[in-house]
Amino acid sequence: MHSSLSSFSSPAFDNRYDGRFRQSRPPPHERVDPLFPRHMKEKPGDPKATKEVEGMQRTYPTVDPVECPSFPDPDYPRAYPVLDVLKNWPPDSPTARPDRIHQQLCTFDYGDVDQREAALRYQEAEVPFIVRGVPDLDEAVLRWGGDGYLEEMFGGQEFKVEYSENNHFMYWRSMSKRQMLDFKPPTSMVDMTYPAWLSKALTSPASPASPHWYFRASGCSSAPGQGCPPPNFERLFEELPIFQPLDSLFVVDPTQQRGIHCRFGMEGIIAENHFDGARNFVALIGGERRYILGHPSNCPTMSLLPKEHPSGRHSEVDWSDPDLEKFPSFPATRVNEVVLQPGHVLYLPTAWFHYIISLGVNYQCNTRSGKSAGYDDIIHDCGF
Repeated sequence: MHSSLSSFSSPAFDNRYDGRFRQSRPPPHERVDPLFPRHMKEKPGDPKATKEVEGMQRTYPTVDPVECPSFPDPDYPRAYPVLDVLKNWPPDSPTARPDRIHQQLCTFDYGDVDQREAALRYQEAEVPFIVRGVPDLDEAVLRWGGDGYLEEMFGGQEFKVEYSENNHFMYWRSMSKRQMLDFKPPTSMVDMTYPAWLSKALTSPASPASPHWYFRASGCSSAPGQGCPPPNFERLFEELPIFQPLDSLFVVDPTQQRGIHCRFGMEGIIAENHFDGARNFVALIGGERRYILGHPSNCPTMSLLPKEHPSGRHSEVDWSDPDLEKFPSFPATRVNEVVLQPGHVLYLPTAWFHYIISLGVNYQCNTRSGKSAGYDDIIHDCGF
């Protein structure tokens, strides 16, 4: 559901956020205007592209109206008790769409310069929002949705695919033998071609208790510190110019850009609740993904695994079936949700919590570009 913007305020109001976030971008003399990047299209090559992509998007009525002033209010985005959100749409029932959802993020039209400027203000305030109508992304949506396009693009090359015996996926990292003692990795990694993954995604049972596979492809430059898992699929930079390491609305600090990372999901996959240590722009190129978001101030109620744990930063609570006796503070958590659809780009600020459900086969790619320190005190108080 698209939200309209109210009248715009003077740029002088930027000072409202100077204390925490104004240093999120390099100094102006060191960068190109992020609202008019030279490497991105202002208008689609095919004027019908945006309309065609909009036709793919489903309307999700909201529980409450979404208010989108040109500067975010202090309590933006509105949040709701987590149990209300989970009861309204149980995570293990991805296709049982309710009449209304708890969506409170603003959606900005990239083709409208005033709205593009508002999106930049929201980014500088380090709050989440959605951007739609980006010509380069809309064209990628149409390409990737074409018959056989992704099969040709990925060919017979094998990529890393995460495997889980059920629909739950929790990140984990290998640590010392002492830290790994009594730890059973929740997922494993297998090598698989894109066509083999797609066959499983389309034909495997959608039961939460059945095996699930999560396809991964990454592209990184040769710059030091990229940390790109093999194979390095650099064609992603051609396919998704919005994520090239050049200054734009979607890459806040090009010097800190760490590649493009794609995750293709099958129906029912759940990525457990967690926060990331860097700002993140997430694009959906096909299908739908439901994100449940939480402000960093929810940290004390989420029962996060400690940083010394292989799955540190992740909530120990099973959101699809929360044990309230074991985690009595969990009901105090407040969240909102949004369904990402083809052509949407979600901004996730540093340290914002997110819990992700694949509503069907979907194609998501993201890039990170540095971090902001505005929520550091909150996260540090939680032990991170």
